[in-house]
Amino acid sequence: MNFQSAPRKPVVLTNLSSSSSEDISGALTSIFERFGYGRPEMFVGRSEDMGSMMDGMREAGGDLLVSYGGDGTAAAVASIAREQDVPFIALPGGTMNMLMGGLYGSDDWQECLMRGLAVAQPRPMTAGVVTDADGRDHPFLVGCMMGKPTRMSEAREELRDGRVMEAAKGAVDALKRTSDSAPLYFALNDGDYDGRPLELINVTCPFMDGESLDPDAFDLTLFDTVTGGATLSLGLSAMLGNLRQSQEVETVQTDRFRMRADRPMEALLDGEPHTFDGEVTIRLDKACGQVMAPWPAMSFPSAKAMPGRPA
Repeated sequence: MNFQSAPRKPVVLTNLSSSSSEDISGALTSIFERFGYGRPEMFVGRSEDMGSMMDGMREAGGDLLVSYGGDGTAAAVASIAREQDVPFIALPGGTMNMLMGGLYGSDDWQECLMRGLAVAQPRPMTAGVVTDADGRDHPFLVGCMMGKPTRMSEAREELRDGRVMEAAKGAVDALKRTSDSAPLYFALNDGDYDGRPLELINVTCPFMDGESLDPDAFDLTLFDTVTGGATLSLGLSAMLGNLRQSQEVETVQTDRFRMRADRPMEALLDGEPHTFDGEVTIRLDKACGQVMAPWPAMSFPSAKAMPGRPA
């Protein structure tokens, strides 16, 4: 697609259920007009409206899709952008906003939008892809977690919303259900499975936190199977987002690995729950759609070979 000659019709989805989102239609329209775009078509609603808003976004026929909300909202809009082969911009209106920080280095939506619109051409988006046992692909832009502490996700959201008592009760309820989770087994690339059972694997895409600065590899954190009080510590650390500090962990960098379990694997992809059966493959995709964002400021020799990377 020649982006410069396109009609430049932006379509924006705002998720008001995200923690800090509000209707920014007026200010957003002003910024688009300043950069020479037409008036954007807006879809504004709450989480329960996401299905109809996404349908409307698909039908709108825009050549630039924009999300305002959290990482989950951004991932949903990015999926439509991939379907329609158009670029997207993710604006921070959620709690963590890790994708927006990794793309634009800011948690201010106006700064993120202006940095996105200032680039001359979209660039490929680096993301992770989980391929399930049936061959279906499930992309994630920020990271994923697999293992029983992912059951803490609902309690984590309650804690972030200030509902401390509800979060504590939810954490206890989640941990009571951990006994029926099967251990995970891990294999690098096409190698043999490690015989050591794992309780949790945390996967971070390049540039999505301070630990993941290699553009050619995921940053993995592997947690051994634990029981009793250690499970509580691990689960609470998952809920609070400080997994590396919870206990001794192993870290690995790779662009592809496999996982299996004897029973369904619980997972969070960009914070959204999934369940996988049997064996899955997780790989790094350096051209998972298009994004309007500057190239990361840090450079590596291998970065010159990345698709669309200017020499």
